[in-house]
Amino acid sequence: MITLHVSTCALTMGIGCLAIGLAYLGLRTVRDGRSAGSNWSMAAAAQGLAWILVGLRGQIPDVLSILLVSVLATVSAILLYLGTEGFTGTRRAVHPLAWLVLLLLQLLPVAWFTYWQPDISARLILTSLVRTALLIPAIVLLWRTPALEGRRALIALLVTDAAWHLLRAASLAGDVPIANFFQQGPEQVLTLMLRGASAILIIGVQFSVESDNSRRALQAWACGLERESQQLEQTIRQRNEELRKLATTDFLTGMPNRREFLARAEQEISRARRHGTPLALLMLDVDRFKAINDRHGHAAGDQAIVAMARHCMKACRASDVAGRLGGEEFGLLLPHSSMEEAQLIAERLREGASQLPLPHGRLTISVGVASLEDSDTGSESLLLRADRALYGAKNEGRDCVRCG
Repeated sequence: MITLHVSTCALTMGIGCLAIGLAYLGLRTVRDGRSAGSNWSMAAAAQGLAWILVGLRGQIPDVLSILLVSVLATVSAILLYLGTEGFTGTRRAVHPLAWLVLLLLQLLPVAWFTYWQPDISARLILTSLVRTALLIPAIVLLWRTPALEGRRALIALLVTDAAWHLLRAASLAGDVPIANFFQQGPEQVLTLMLRGASAILIIGVQFSVESDNSRRALQAWACGLERESQQLEQTIRQRNEELRKLATTDFLTGMPNRREFLARAEQEISRARRHGTPLALLMLDVDRFKAINDRHGHAAGDQAIVAMARHCMKACRASDVAGRLGGEEFGLLLPHSSMEEAQLIAERLREGASQLPLPHGRLTISVGVASLEDSDTGSESLLLRADRALYGAKNEGRDCVRCG
């Protein structure tokens, strides 16, 4: 029959707990630093180191195998409680200095029962009571937080651990004092195995819970990234549209600027060539615009420009294109319009301009008209003929329409 020795069990469980605690602590630290998992991992590592020192008792000084073991055991229980606070999301209620005071208060009687009045039973009872006193609030925190996954398993493990230590303390209080910590007894072996299994199972449950939480967190993170990506794409589209408007729209009138007007003219000319339809171009210029600015100020000049822009756009059909070519000069592109039709539209625009309600008085315009010819290869020649016709209207006294 194989006999399990207390020292062998202590070393085995200690190495196992230390290895698992450090391994999982490394995973948690790499991923998100201090958390419930890292505290529980350090608790297992501290308990594992304590058992290794217990297993080496007799080969190392008592200050390591007894006093340091007592400190490590209490530190392990403290870390279990702190891990539970983190797991339940509870705000820390105990100041860190209080834990140092607790360690000191436990260390003094342990030293007393080690050097001045040696009593192994008293030391074990004290250690059991301290551990139980720290496990109970951890159990209460878990009990008060019912929404946590894995809560029941953790409560069962901690309750079992606390119950066993209470039973052991009660048993040791009524038994004959222990003369040798390594004396054969099933309670010693069972205690070490229970403590080891409890620490390892707590890490196992926490690893399972954290894995599920991590998967859900990654899914939520991925969904959040997708939403942010969609919002970013929408923002980029909006910014691009704003930039396009800034690049193609006249800031004062809201009409297409010269660049956009010429680009649209090229498109309409290509369409007219392709379908064999007529196309005409009007160039309009506000008469004596400099005099308006000089007499009434630039604000009045801006009012005249805006009023003229609205007048042009109001006269446009859905297929027509109106734009501000620069200063007080405007262009009007008329697809599917012959020279005669364009002249009529130009006359209506000229007459309507004189009736615009402006505070500085009557406004007149000169208009040049040109139509697309077979010799036109693009907008340049069409624009040039309309511009010459406009200057002809200016030279003939303004407030008139001329064809080029």
